[in-house]
Amino acid sequence: MKVEVMGSDQRVVRCARVSFGKDEAVDEKRDKRLIRYLYTHKHASPFEHNIVAVEGDKRLWLSILDRLENPSVQVYFSGGYLWLNLRSFINSSEHFPKEIYEVLRDKFPTIWSVVESGGRLTDEELDKLPYTLDSVFLREKIETSSGWVGLVDKLELGTDMDYYTFIVECPLFVARQWHRHRFGSYNEISRRYTAYDIKFYVPQVLRKQAKSNKQASVDEPVDEPYNSEFLDRISKLVEGAMELYEEMTEREVARELARGVLPQFMKTRYYWTVPRIALDNFITLRTHEGAQKEIREFAEAIRDMVEYRGTDKKNRL
Repeated sequence: MKVEVMGSDQRVVRCARVSFGKDEAVDEKRDKRLIRYLYTHKHASPFEHNIVAVEGDKRLWLSILDRLENPSVQVYFSGGYLWLNLRSFINSSEHFPKEIYEVLRDKFPTIWSVVESGGRLTDEELDKLPYTLDSVFLREKIETSSGWVGLVDKLELGTDMDYYTFIVECPLFVARQWHRHRFGSYNEISRRYTAYDIKFYVPQVLRKQAKSNKQASVDEPVDEPYNSEFLDRISKLVEGAMELYEEMTEREVARELARGVLPQFMKTRYYWTVPRIALDNFITLRTHEGAQKEIREFAEAIRDMVEYRGTDKKNRL
């Protein structure tokens, strides 16, 4: 039975540590202990960025669905493969052929050993385990006017459920638009945890409101002197908000409260793992002329990196 996977032991760690903005660091001992901690404390979302594709027909797929009692497990069928993320596989592994386990032990040796032990491995036992790394931090990166997007990994088998993982750094207001696309997995930096590398986006010009579209802008700057005056006031607002934030945290105000003063121009960063059919839907909607310019630039960059296949046209809605 053919099994294809995307990810590594490190992928789970990266997607967990992005909460602290520390996803580039590698420390095998600490990484392995973090995987054990995530598993035993049911911090499940980082496991969703590893993908498993099992070759099989619809009969195998339907037989597994028929035996499933866990309503949170999602298994998809496309192009002769059963597709699921590692979280779903862990929660349904007893229903899959046992030969798949050998592939997982090879691709995710630390994760799968933790799973098979129920999280009861000692530090000494963890230290002896192999630990797989991503081959690169980013395969490709494209800058936009408000941030950047990078391709971490992809698993392409020519199906509607081919999978991709990206890192996105963008303003908060772009991220909240992005998160409306819910067919995918996200892990994001948390300002509850860290004040590391706080940055802001201030546009070069302020666009005018579109008259024909209540939610859109036109690519025309606000008249002077207002454009320059407003941009100057925005810069001062951002600086003042940051100064207040730092003063509050220095006086032991909790970060989870102090972050409330930081404006939506603040940048955030997150991992996004998404199947092709949802990715194509994102590209269709967010490259449209009515999409906000900042998110449109991200969608165009993603289209340049992995192309557009039109699989979303199969959706009526």
